[in-house]
Amino acid sequence: MQLKYPEPVLLDKGFIPLLASTPNRKAFEGLKRGEKYCFEGTYGTAMAFYSWLKKQVNQIYPIVDYESSRANRDMLRTLSQRVFARITNAQVDLTNTPSIPWLAKFYPNLPEFYLPFTDILGINGAWQWFSNGISYPNLQHKIHPYYGTYFPTRTEHLPLFDEWLQRSKSFNNAMDLGTGCGVLTFFMLKHGIGNVLATDINPNAIHSVELDLQKQGNSHRVSLLQTDLFSGVDTSNLDLVVFNPPWIPDKVNSSIDQAMYYDGDFFERFFQSASEVLPKGCKLVILFSTFAQTAGLKVEHPITRELNNHNRYTLVNYTHIPITQKPSTRKNWLSDIRRNEQVELWELSC
Repeated sequence: MQLKYPEPVLLDKGFIPLLASTPNRKAFEGLKRGEKYCFEGTYGTAMAFYSWLKKQVNQIYPIVDYESSRANRDMLRTLSQRVFARITNAQVDLTNTPSIPWLAKFYPNLPEFYLPFTDILGINGAWQWFSNGISYPNLQHKIHPYYGTYFPTRTEHLPLFDEWLQRSKSFNNAMDLGTGCGVLTFFMLKHGIGNVLATDINPNAIHSVELDLQKQGNSHRVSLLQTDLFSGVDTSNLDLVVFNPPWIPDKVNSSIDQAMYYDGDFFERFFQSASEVLPKGCKLVILFSTFAQTAGLKVEHPITRELNNHNRYTLVNYTHIPITQKPSTRKNWLSDIRRNEQVELWELSC
């Protein structure tokens, strides 16, 4: 299983040095023309320029709703991917850079190379999450997501799932489709489900869950498989499939994006595939959100569309709760969405 890491640039591709003395505006105009820069000097200088760059993008694309937030995100991603830092002997060549142990692990045979500065920030941030672990409500142990693995930063759907497991009959063989960091798998183990198959298209996610299972001594209770939807899965004995799919329609740029955004035919492929392979009576539990509808995106709710247009599943139970997240003074547009958004648990029967 080949894990995914940011692609290193092995040679200096004519990078322009970006120093503390370089006028920010000059570098900004160069970035918009497609020029590529490499930070020289201190980590603080690099962080200061990156913060300044975000402010410039905010002025060009002020964020007032979801659509403008996507335009802002795309421009920042495009520009920031043109600013690099040099890595020598697994250390970032900037004074006062924090230690990032994963650089040596990810690139063991590269004495010198370059990475976009945002990739360095991403690796460093992911190392902190992995090292410290993340606590989730109603789960007694921390989860340590490996680099490039999706983990939920919103948790309202987790107590909803926990409560559903508490009041449901016992299951013998369950599948956690698109497991990510494995949080739904760990809830199922908590409730005594003895055989769980956790799958994900992202190899880093499979590796992440494997490491956490080893920490907890539960490897014997969970099988892991890297695959897309139900491809290669023996579904004949399944009595439960749980799925926390992407909640937002948008384009996908990375493995993390695959867990957050879905393309136009994603749900049709999922529902069609599930109807073909799942045994009669198998429960299909989907955790979802009305974010897209509340944000004003012109898209039909995919689960409602499935139930209205096809006869492939029977609706057994539908539960929803409002978002209780406190409004943010910095993101009023998002707070407006959160006030009306619902988190949902759909229980379907095949």
